[in-house]
Order: sequence, then structure tokens, then C-alpha cells
Amino acid sequence: MEFVILGLLLIRNLTQYDIKNVLQQKVSPFFSASLGSIQAALKKLESNGHVELTEVVESGRRKKIYAINNLGRQYFMDWMLSSIAPNRLEQDVTTRLFFLGFMPQPKRVELVKAVVTHLESTVHEFEASFTEATQKEVPEHLKQVVKYQLKTLDLGLFYHRSMLEWFNELLTELEGSPHEQRNE
Repeated sequence: MEFVILGLLLIRNLTQYDIKNVLQQKVSPFFSASLGSIQAALKKLESNGHVELTEVVESGRRKKIYAINNLGRQYFMDWMLSSIAPNRLEQDVTTRLFFLGFMPQPKRVELVKAVVTHLESTVHEFEASFTEATQKEVPEHLKQVVKYQLKTLDLGLFYHRSMLEWFNELLTELEGSPHEQRNE
């Protein structure tokens, strides 16, 4: 949550309600959050010195406006290039993809290459698990249960292969697109 907020603050200063609205309108396909989790993340970011808070009065109402500072910007950029947590693959990858435009071209390529490497490893693990699972003897009374467990594993394999194919295409685009390179 905190990195999504920092990324949004790189675009513009926001109140916590602005953050909630942006999450609902632009980020909801891959990320959702309650106002409470937004408040908790903002408090953590503020206490760690990654954002600054300004209070203003508009139309008689007090507003807290959050802005990212240099420490927060560096924290965000370091996270963008950090290793992807295996148990947070989908959320981490989609968040990084959403904010990839903040990275210089060589770092975009580096990040997408890291995602591809991670996905290749994950696909290999799924394939090994699937092969191992299909070679086991299954008692008759569990055949239907195991059938759908294998279907679930197959779905995971399909999903990760699809992601790998998609990110390989993005990598090809990043490495070969003169348009991407001119924009730097």
C-alpha cells in the first residue's frame, strides 16, 4: 500500500480522500484499499520521513495534503528495483508496471528482465509440481478431488505462462522501440 501511495504522490500532492478516489478510479483492477488502510500507510510514511504533511483550510474545512519528499522518492525508486517477494508476485508486479514510466529507460528494461526471470522460475516450479502430481498413484475415492486440485495447478501454470509471455513481449518492446528510447 505504501508504495502505491508514494507512486501516486510522485504524480501530485493528495489528501487521503484523493488517494482513495484515485485508487478506486485508476488502480482498482489490481489494488483496492479501505480508508483505514490508507490512513495507516500514510501515518507510517509520515513517521518514517517519506512524506510531508501540510494542513490547509478550504471553504472552512481543514485538509491534510500529503507530498512525497526526496527521502520518499528514493525509497520508492529503491523499492521499484528491489527483488519481488514470491508471495506478492501479482501485486508487486502490477504496482511496478503501473509506475514504470517514472523509471529511466535502462531501469525499465532491468526491472522487466527481473520480472521475466522471476516468472520463468515460477513457471518451472509449477511445471515440476504438475509433473510430480500427475505421476502419483491416487486412491479411487480421491480421484475426483485430485482431478480438481490438478486443474487448479494447471490454471496457475496457465496464468503464470501468460504473464511470462506478456512480460517477454513488453521486454522486446522496451529493448527495441526507438520511441521508448527517444522519450528518455
